[in-house]
Amino acid sequence: MLSNPEVSATPAPADDCLCSPFATTLNVTGVAISVIDEYGNQLTVSVNGRLAARLDALQFELGEGPARQVLSSRSPVLWPDLEQDSETGWPVFQNAARELGVRGVFSFPLVLGNAVVGAVNLSTTTPRSADADFVSNAQSMANNVALTAAEWALHAAQRHSSPETEQAPALRREVHQATGIIISQLGLSAPDAFARLQAHAFSTGRPVDDVARDIVTRVLEFDPVTE
Repeated sequence: MLSNPEVSATPAPADDCLCSPFATTLNVTGVAISVIDEYGNQLTVSVNGRLAARLDALQFELGEGPARQVLSSRSPVLWPDLEQDSETGWPVFQNAARELGVRGVFSFPLVLGNAVVGAVNLSTTTPRSADADFVSNAQSMANNVALTAAEWALHAAQRHSSPETEQAPALRREVHQATGIIISQLGLSAPDAFARLQAHAFSTGRPVDDVARDIVTRVLEFDPVTE
């Protein structure tokens, strides 16, 4: 989905231009809007702060979390208080979010036609109820930005360029390059190579993007004998 060559140019939004209305209207701390294709490639289209950016990156790194659940359930995922809720289904992400001081997480699908193309992720540093008005407003706003988010993600992929920032790493091209290098080094399948990359990042407490950069620049190499 992120490689469609037929999409016309769409200007890239500023880091937080799509997120700001969510934060203001819904009274939440963090907002991140990500487009995710059927292969798991993720583009953070808009994010409104370091906390939201880190939560978004964690879901990519761990392969679990509310946004990933939204892709399969096709409906909002609501956890008003992570301290009280113990059965989220994504325990590693839940614990990591708690350590960052996050209490509530809410994820809403970005829907185009019959397809879920990503998610709007909301977070709070205090418990936050998710009543009918909150859910209705959030999903309506997500529907309104879905096309813009998807068009920009497609355009960025087509041009092979996008504004990668510390808050919002874009297409994670280095992650895909690093996965290819691991495939060559260890003779693994692509899913297993990416899992090895994730495992190394998690075990060393580093972001996947940083580990991938070390692999691409040959600072880090996996030894097939020991790996």
